[in-house]
Amino acid sequence: MLITICTHCLARFRVTPQQLNARQGQVRCGRCGEVFSGFEALERVPDDDTGTRLLAAREAQDAQQRPAGAGSPEEPPQLETVEAPREARQEAPHAFHRAPPAAAPLAHEGAEGDQTGEAFDAAASPARLSRAWSFGVLLLALVLACELAYALRAPLAQRYPVLRPWLESACARAGCTVAWPREERLLKLQESDLLEVPGHPDEIALSARIRNLASFAQDYPWLELTLTDVSGQPAARRVLRPADYLGHPIARDEVLGGGAEIAIQVRLATPGIKPTGYELLAFYP
Repeated sequence: MLITICTHCLARFRVTPQQLNARQGQVRCGRCGEVFSGFEALERVPDDDTGTRLLAAREAQDAQQRPAGAGSPEEPPQLETVEAPREARQEAPHAFHRAPPAAAPLAHEGAEGDQTGEAFDAAASPARLSRAWSFGVLLLALVLACELAYALRAPLAQRYPVLRPWLESACARAGCTVAWPREERLLKLQESDLLEVPGHPDEIALSARIRNLASFAQDYPWLELTLTDVSGQPAARRVLRPADYLGHPIARDEVLGGGAEIAIQVRLATPGIKPTGYELLAFYP
C-alpha cells in the first residue's frame, strides 16, 4: 500500500495512485486542513498484517511528535484531493516517478512487486535501445546487399538470367549498365576467307563465321584483320567493330546467343596494297 505523510501535522494517510494523479498530488489533510503535496513524503509498506502493524507503530510515534492542537490521534484521518494551482500542475508530473500521470502505476496496481514509474522507465529504455540497434543492423545489411548487387551485377546476371531485367531496370535509374559476358576463349572463327572484289582491284572482301561456344550469351566481339605481303610481314592492319561487320549500330540487348553463330561479310578498300595473306583475330577491347 502507499502511505503519504502530511508535511504540516505529520498525519499518515493511505492513498492510491488515482488520488495522487487526480490533482497532480495536491491533497488536503483531514487533521489540520492544510494542503500539501502527497508526492513529497510518499512511502510504500506491505499490504499484509506486517504492514498494518508497521503503520500503527509509526502513527503512534508521530502522535507523540505532532504539534499541540493538530487533532486527536483517535480521529479517523481523511484525505481530500484539491485543485492544484497552476505552478503545481506544471511541476507535479516531475515529482512522481518521472512519467505522465496517465502512465502511472495504475495499470499495474495490485500486481506482484507493484513497480513504480522509475522501474517502468528503466525497463522501457533497454527495449527502445534494442529496437534501435535492430533497425540499424537491418539498414546496414540492406545497404551492404545493394552495394554487393551493384558490384557483382554482371556475374549475377550471367549466373541467374532471370535477374537481368530487374538489374537493368535498377541500373537505368542509377545511370549504370549490366554488361554481358566477354569470354574470348569461348569464341571461334570459322570458314574465314579473303578475296579480291571483281572489277575493283583496290578492294577486298572478308567473309567469316563467328561462333559462340559458351552456353550463355556474349557481346559481339571486335575483329582485328592483319594483311601480310609476300614476305609474311604485316602490310596493313584494320580493327572492325561489331557495327562495322553487322552493318548497323548495336542495340543494348543485341548479343551473340549461347551456342549461336553469325556469318559476316565485309568489303574493305586497300589502295596501293597487294596482300598475299591475312590473319583474323576476335577479341574484346
